Amino acid sequence: MKFSCPKESILNAVQITARAAASKSTISSLEGVLMELEGNVLTVTGYNLDIGIRTTLEVNGIENGSTVINAKMAGDIIRKMPSGDIYFGVGESKAAEIKGGNAEFSVMCMSADEYPVVPQINPATGFSVPQKIMKSMILQTKYACAVTDTKPALMGCKFEIQDNVLNVVAVDGIRIALRQEPLNYENIEFIVPVKTLEELVTILTDDNDKNVTLSIDKNQISFNVEGYTMISRLIDGEFIPYKKHLECDESVSAEVNCREIIEMLDRSMLIINEKNKCPIRCEFSGDTLSMSCTTALGKINDKINIKYNGEPISIGFNAKYLLDAFKACDTDCAKIILTASAVAPIIIVPPQGREFMFLLLPMRLK
Repeated sequence: MKFSCPKESILNAVQITARAAASKSTISSLEGVLMELEGNVLTVTGYNLDIGIRTTLEVNGIENGSTVINAKMAGDIIRKMPSGDIYFGVGESKAAEIKGGNAEFSVMCMSADEYPVVPQINPATGFSVPQKIMKSMILQTKYACAVTDTKPALMGCKFEIQDNVLNVVAVDGIRIALRQEPLNYENIEFIVPVKTLEELVTILTDDNDKNVTLSIDKNQISFNVEGYTMISRLIDGEFIPYKKHLECDESVSAEVNCREIIEMLDRSMLIINEKNKCPIRCEFSGDTLSMSCTTALGKINDKINIKYNGEPISIGFNAKYLLDAFKACDTDCAKIILTASAVAPIIIVPPQGREFMFLLLPMRLK
């Protein structure tokens, strides 16, 4: 296999596909990227048996062929090459010659026959969403995915289309994060691992004029994004029936400035850590939200102005979880829906509409 191409094009292809390569594996080829040249088209693939990323690029093809090269090594070498064209060639010795400017490397490669077969999904069997919307839907929900595998179905986001509305939801037993967008497509539901979504957001852009296409086939899903195809396994399991938990009486609520409450919670985190955990006390009264917390590291008292229409109430929260929810808000202000009970969950929504809904269970105060 022999070809040449501009440094930047091959560098981008290797760096992005390498994100799906295994960092350590008993199958050494999974630590590499598969390069396949046919004519002037180079296909580069990274795959770790759970997630795969594939792309194609135009090169100056010299000799068809295929090889597997260590992903980290290839990325580091190409990144540090001089600007200009890169020459890549693999002969019978399985050693790859990589040349750029006056620099020349020789790196041992592996046979493409050792590389596992990456699943293929028909891209015509899915639906498309603007990249900016998909990115925001993931960022506003993935924080609430479970981090332990006691309930594997909760270690991902559930995608659910019902009545032409796309719901993306995450639940970890303490909080729920839901994001909604209108979408004209048939009813369908599936669970995507959070690790897949974390990789996907690194590829998605904030361009609302460019789409990402989702295609589902049995237990696999593919995301097609501007020349890149990400393939992932889906999670099989029963998801929590979350909708009933988001039904609430909205008669008591507080409207808060997101930036102000985020800054207040950030300050409280200065005295809270893994060794010094303690709930923060939030007191809603009049037009003020007062917050206090005492740990072995110190004490904090803080307050911000709000618009509140209920009786005074004190509720305890995990500061980090409350901070995660408000950081996920993409509005200047948000509404906190409360009840008369200090042990009932709160729900955070936009001032108008229900584009997002974040539920959080309180903590008991001593």
